[in-house]
Amino acid sequence: MAILKVIKMGHPTLRMKSGHVGNELHSFEFQAFIDDLIHTMRNYNGAGIAAPQVACLKRVFVMEMQNNPRYPNKDSFLLKVVINPEIEFTDNELVDSWEGCLSIPNIRGKLKRHKNIILKGQDRMGDYFEKKLSGFAAIVAQHELDHLNGTLLIDRMDSMETLSFQDEYEKYWM
Repeated sequence: MAILKVIKMGHPTLRMKSGHVGNELHSFEFQAFIDDLIHTMRNYNGAGIAAPQVACLKRVFVMEMQNNPRYPNKDSFLLKVVINPEIEFTDNELVDSWEGCLSIPNIRGKLKRHKNIILKGQDRMGDYFEKKLSGFAAIVAQHELDHLNGTLLIDRMDSMETLSFQDEYEKYWM
């Protein structure tokens, strides 16, 4: 497995919409890419990572939360590989979300996300699934789906007043 290069805000690929994953899903190369995406997320202590963040415009992301030092008080959830995702909001309840992003390193910002969602898509074997998510897992899924549509967390912020470097976030907001 390889650690892939995470591209940063300003790279044009982060603002592009990703394409549907088709038959390549079952190829050795695509399965190896999924493994590399997982390895990259874990190496950088991400809660998730989407293919565009490593300059691949395919509709796939991975997410996992297990004892992550970047998110010390968040609920754990198991590894999920999500291909061709869709999200359905189950209600209108929004929560404040302090988010970071591997493509915007050492920055946090506060925005609103839906608390409860249904995540739909395919797993790495191509099987379709629907999973109810709430709390932090729902936030991560929404954040990663945004990447597949060329949207960054800063685009969702109502105000730039909370945009903070990581050190200041920990000192004043955490």
